[in-house]
Amino acid sequence: MRILKRLLIIFILLILAVAGCIYYAFKIEPFRVTLNEFTLNEESSDREHLKIVQISDLHIKADFTFENLDKVIKMVNAQNPDIVIFTGDLYDNYAIYRDDENVTAALQKIKAGYGKIALWGNRDYGGGAERAYASIIEAAGFTLLKNENYHLTLDNGKRILFTGLDDALLGHPVMPAGTEKDGSDYKLLLSHEPDNVDHYLDYDYDIALSGHSHGGQINVPFLPFINERALTTSALSSKYGGGMYDFDDAALKQLYVNTGIGTTHISARFGVVPEVTLFHVYV
Repeated sequence: MRILKRLLIIFILLILAVAGCIYYAFKIEPFRVTLNEFTLNEESSDREHLKIVQISDLHIKADFTFENLDKVIKMVNAQNPDIVIFTGDLYDNYAIYRDDENVTAALQKIKAGYGKIALWGNRDYGGGAERAYASIIEAAGFTLLKNENYHLTLDNGKRILFTGLDDALLGHPVMPAGTEKDGSDYKLLLSHEPDNVDHYLDYDYDIALSGHSHGGQINVPFLPFINERALTTSALSSKYGGGMYDFDDAALKQLYVNTGIGTTHISARFGVVPEVTLFHVYV
């Protein structure tokens, strides 16, 4: 009898633990935001300190609206960024939910000393979003790149290259002509889907920035088969699921995969807190 009572207590505790995890995954973690910070090259007093902030995959929808961006925008602006980069996927499904006026007004609040850059993601094409995305993002003050180079000249005269590729799933990514001969002092390659970067390993970039994967959204300790399945639900993000990757035998030196802000497929995150990423570059 005592054993049965103990087993019942254990069973009840397990049910409560599972229920608590589910509640956390749907109601708490998707609305958190964390700052991940990296120094990409050697700090030097005779170089200009450039602060680049990346956000990705907002996936605005009925249960994650422009109001939920407030915490993200405050965190971005608190870094006093020189450049803000949005690596695509504004809405989750434009055909189901849209709120262009409020979303534009929210994104306008993002401040950057030198400017704001955006890419096309796959969700920015689907559901009719293609007809509206450019006007929304440009009205919010972003320069939208599609197979284009964007050059920034710093106060010290150094030149930074941002190459923004088109979306690899629903667009047509092509390296801009003449990029191989670009003599900029620091170079960033921007691609929404991280696995697409494998096509550009022979190009001399200091780092590539991507998103798309959401880090799988679910990262349950000691259950790798669940985490691996979650990652493979997003095409072109199964090889590079999230975080920093170093390339030792390629012209491209590094890849960073931002795990995004919003959610897709299911409105849950577990162990993959929405992130804002701050990069320190000395040029």
